[in-house]
Amino acid sequence: MTVRKCILGAALTALVSGSAAFAADQSPLSLSPTYMDSTPTTLTPAMYLLDPTPVGKWLENNKIDITGFADGGYFYDTNNPRLGTGSNSDNPTYVTFPGQYSNRGLLDQLDLSITKTIDTTKSWDWGFLVEAGYGVDDSYTHSDGILDNRPPGDPETQFDLLQADVSLLVPIGSGVTFTAGKFVGLLSQEVINPTGNLFFTHSYNFFYGVPATNTGILASYTFAKLVNGNDLTVVGGITRGWNQSSRDNNGAIDGVFQAKSSITSKLSGVFNIEFGPEATKDNSDYWTTPEFILTYAYSDQLTFVGDFLYSDFPHGGAVAPDTNAQWYGAVGYASYKFSSYFTANLRGEWYRDQGGFTTGNQANYYEATFGVDIHPFPNDNILQWLQLRPEIRQDWSDRPVYNASHNDGGGDYQELTAAMDVLMQF
Repeated sequence: MTVRKCILGAALTALVSGSAAFAADQSPLSLSPTYMDSTPTTLTPAMYLLDPTPVGKWLENNKIDITGFADGGYFYDTNNPRLGTGSNSDNPTYVTFPGQYSNRGLLDQLDLSITKTIDTTKSWDWGFLVEAGYGVDDSYTHSDGILDNRPPGDPETQFDLLQADVSLLVPIGSGVTFTAGKFVGLLSQEVINPTGNLFFTHSYNFFYGVPATNTGILASYTFAKLVNGNDLTVVGGITRGWNQSSRDNNGAIDGVFQAKSSITSKLSGVFNIEFGPEATKDNSDYWTTPEFILTYAYSDQLTFVGDFLYSDFPHGGAVAPDTNAQWYGAVGYASYKFSSYFTANLRGEWYRDQGGFTTGNQANYYEATFGVDIHPFPNDNILQWLQLRPEIRQDWSDRPVYNASHNDGGGDYQELTAAMDVLMQF
């Protein structure tokens, strides 16, 4: 206990001292911090360096962007500060994303995207997105049929093709955009791309409760000024299912729908739902997963978000045969921006795995995470894209699910971890 208190105190001291020093998710509903101070350029480093060249001009004229990021971090488990693999090893139980192993430095993601953005001022236009990654996290995002021949974490770092899709703008009404191919899932406040998140580690809702990717066809349409004078955007389509791509585990399709809008000048909302048969060789048991996300911008500095998820899988219980499985949870976020250098973030969560399908244990999981997002050089053309995100995280459960392999199968009811990543967009 003394060692844990020392570590916690040192980590909190480091977080507070970082306040003297401080992006890219484009969604208006994102909690990803935005700059209060103007920056020299909005171009990411690769596009900034290419901009004055003939290649850069050609890319700009054709609305093509080449971007990416590198994300590496260190995850320390105070319950088991060993370093190693196998029996009695250092796996950070249930805090799987980022990475399978604690107490060491990891390359979490090295990512590259090539994107052609649709020009919405035209009647017809087309675009595309190809995104590939390499790292520890990428071993957990594989879809059925694409680079999935190795189990997660073996080897630690793996390649993955996260997205590959094409889009077409069709002049129906104010314009319908169709997207076909592989794309990241619509559900969850948190995303695979670390630049769209407040924290290095992820919530249970994100890792266990929703699909990472889908492959299918989507249509998107915006109804102008429909909700209290604000635009309402709806997205709907069919996919091959949770994390399915060139192969399908049951040959059936599912449906996905999203509606998002600003409700007032401060309050925004998203409703997501995905439904269909998702289990292997099971076309009759329909999973139903609705989700509500509410964002309240109290001020330019202070923002709150609530993410509420529920999922039902008939006959999917892993603890008892032929019982239903449900997993559901609530995640709350608070973010306060002190300056363009420094933002403080807080996350609290409850996640219930009824039937033990998603985690293997019928248990309630709780976590509280405090972290800071530091941009050391917010006014530099290149280094404005550098982020440091230290955090302290406390997990606990009503079952002894943590570090079971470290305590002769007995397990712990709680787990205290400290982590930090360094994230650089390019």
